[in-house]
Amino acid sequence: MSYQSLYRKYRPSHLDEVVGQEHVVHVLKNSITKDKISHAYLFCGPRGTGKTSIAKLFARAVNCENPDQVICGTCDNCKAVADGTHPDLIEIDAASNNGVDEIRGLIEKVKYTPILGKYKVYIIDEVHMLSQGAFNALLKTLEEPPSHVVFILATTEIHKVLPTIISRCQRYDFNRIGEVDIAKRLDYVLEKEDVEAEQGVSKLIASLSGGGLRNALTILEQAIVLADDQITVAQINDTNGIITDQDKIRLFNSIQEQNMETLVNQIAMMSEKSVNIDRLMMDLISGLKDSIIYSHTNSETLVNENSLMFIQYLAKSLQVQERLQVIDKLLGYMDKMKFSQNQSTYFEFAMVDVFNSFNHKKNNVNLNQQNQEAMTAEEIYRLEHGNKQRKTSHNDVPKSNESTHEPIIFETNNPEEMIEDEIIEEEIQIDTEVFITEPNDQPDALLTVDEVVQYMVTADKAIRIQDDASYQAIDRYKVDLTWARASRLISGGKLVLSSNFFVVIALVNDAAVREVAAIRNQSELYHFSKVLFGGSKQILAITQEMYAEAVSKFLDLSKNNNLPEPIEAKPFNDQSQEDEVEQKDESLEKVKELFGGIVEIIES
Repeated sequence: MSYQSLYRKYRPSHLDEVVGQEHVVHVLKNSITKDKISHAYLFCGPRGTGKTSIAKLFARAVNCENPDQVICGTCDNCKAVADGTHPDLIEIDAASNNGVDEIRGLIEKVKYTPILGKYKVYIIDEVHMLSQGAFNALLKTLEEPPSHVVFILATTEIHKVLPTIISRCQRYDFNRIGEVDIAKRLDYVLEKEDVEAEQGVSKLIASLSGGGLRNALTILEQAIVLADDQITVAQINDTNGIITDQDKIRLFNSIQEQNMETLVNQIAMMSEKSVNIDRLMMDLISGLKDSIIYSHTNSETLVNENSLMFIQYLAKSLQVQERLQVIDKLLGYMDKMKFSQNQSTYFEFAMVDVFNSFNHKKNNVNLNQQNQEAMTAEEIYRLEHGNKQRKTSHNDVPKSNESTHEPIIFETNNPEEMIEDEIIEEEIQIDTEVFITEPNDQPDALLTVDEVVQYMVTADKAIRIQDDASYQAIDRYKVDLTWARASRLISGGKLVLSSNFFVVIALVNDAAVREVAAIRNQSELYHFSKVLFGGSKQILAITQEMYAEAVSKFLDLSKNNNLPEPIEAKPFNDQSQEDEVEQKDESLEKVKELFGGIVEIIES
């Protein structure tokens, strides 16, 4: 006997042998046992999921001569269908027979009764390829066929089939077969073929199959031909253009270490190996996603065991937020790659973009280290002073005339960060134009470096951590009509200091800081703090540059044991309410002058 491909050799011979389409098999078996066979069926779903195989099995079942079994496999009808010689089973490939003439010829033959079986079964594969005229020619026959005819239409693109055709059929949607089911079937085939395979081969092939068992068997057949003694994971990777976990780790190492030369060489190596870029992008995204699951569960059973080394590396080397950002970038580039003829170029763009995002983080490492050192120095100060209790009422921040007038621009290599900074600056400029600062409305909550140091001494790390968690959720107040303006004034910064009666936020530029410090805004922010932090606090702002300078000075003073005294809490002076009372009093005086004693003031 001549050689048969594995997907033909191991095609199911009974409905019970079908893999992964239990919902379809169950309905079809019931329709046979209850003798409720429809005149037309429509099987739709991805390639290689069993549409044609189940159609042939159903053709055997409806013509089986054994009433006690769905498919006996021993009667003449079952044998003839299995051998492909049954005169009442007609298979038509609509891709090559898509004209009106072919369909008219089919319609002419439909009226003839079956030769051998009970039903004449017409299987029209890739039915969506029929022309408009062919569809129209088929409509009438499909609606009212002879009682001895069963139509089974199969398609991978259901959206191309006329709605009038779909409405005349019983529709069954075939799902992609699960990787576990495919792997089990591959293990069965390997055992039957007496072929040895390295552990993990079946699962790797299943992941490459795209949910199609036919694809999986084709990949396995290629691997069997290539292998000498046994099939290895490395062979599967090489033949399908997949890079190993070690290559993926080297790729991310070069990004983290900010080694552009190594990164470019890695990408060039992948191009030389003709790596499947689509597959690589999906593997990276899947690995990043699995690493987040692994970080939360520490369970190897919930992730892809073939990429366990890469997943564990990501879990140890990157923060969850960083991984989510990389996933977002890669998904964006995958959408663009779908319409490109040069996918490798987009992959290079994606890697350079990720590289630059890590470069931006690296540029800010020194500032983050200074922040951490400042908190450590703060704790040292508290230990030296016995962690004394202080009063926790609200204070009025010391005034200062010192301020910078030029906005501070922070350099960044990330284009997205630059765009965000420009947007923030533009929004602040608009606010400044709307609320013009009058001579008697000068900001009085601007801080000097010395005052920031004093606030550092007063701040409490535990309260800062708690307040920072509240600050991270500030965006939800931007859609609140009451607090939209206040939330926007202090968003986009970093909460660096906090206590029971104040918070200090480092903002991107001096213009934003001056807006927060303005008298007209301080009162609104004070009331907003109760909503945001759960307690009324004065909200102060400084630039990131000033904070870095204050951290340095704090450390120097701490080493010399020369830190200033903590700030004492004082009640917040709500200047806006005082101004409102003064304006009200002035208005009343003017009314009295105009109308004299006939005016009676009624307090509401």
